[in-house]
Amino acid sequence: MRLALASVAVLGVGAAITTAAWTDQAWFTAEASTAHVELYGALAVDGVCPSADPDLYDEADDLAGAVQITLASGSFAGLVPGDERAVGICLFNGATVPLSVSLGAPDLTDDPLFGGADPADLEVQVAGAAFATQTLAANTVLPLDVVVTTPDPWSDEMQDQTSGVIELVFTGSTDLP
Repeated sequence: MRLALASVAVLGVGAAITTAAWTDQAWFTAEASTAHVELYGALAVDGVCPSADPDLYDEADDLAGAVQITLASGSFAGLVPGDERAVGICLFNGATVPLSVSLGAPDLTDDPLFGGADPADLEVQVAGAAFATQTLAANTVLPLDVVVTTPDPWSDEMQDQTSGVIELVFTGSTDLP
C-alpha cells in the first residue's frame, strides 16, 4: 500500500509540474499628437493672393478661433447708382488638417448703406459665385472677393451716406461636413 501511495504522490507531483504553460507576449507602442489649426487672412494685391506662407498672412484670431478681416469703408468710397466694386481677400489654411470654412452673416441691419429700404448689396464671392461653407485643404489658399453692388436707380436719400466698418468673420473648424 505504501508503494501505491508513493507512486500516486510521485505521479501527482509530476502531473503538477508538467501542466505549467509556456507564455510569450507581443508588445505594441504608439505616439499620438494633436493637429495644428490656424486660419490666416490677407488682402489680395492687384487681385492676387500671397503664396501659402504664414509670414505673408495675418493671424487675426479672436478667442473663438475666427479670422477677422476688417475692410475700411474707403475701399468702397464714392459709390454711385449701378456701381459694382470688388476687393480681393484671401484665406490661408495654415493647419495640418483640412478645415471647414464658414462665413458668419455680417450684421448690416442698421447700416445706412447696406440696411434699410434701399440698400446696396454686399456679397462674398469665390470664383464669381456666392461663398458657401467649404472644405479647405491644409496649406491651401482660397481667393475671395468682397463685392458691393448698388441699385440702379438708387434713391437720392442715399447720397452722402457712410457705412460703418464692415466685419467679415470666417471660421475654420475641424468639424468637416
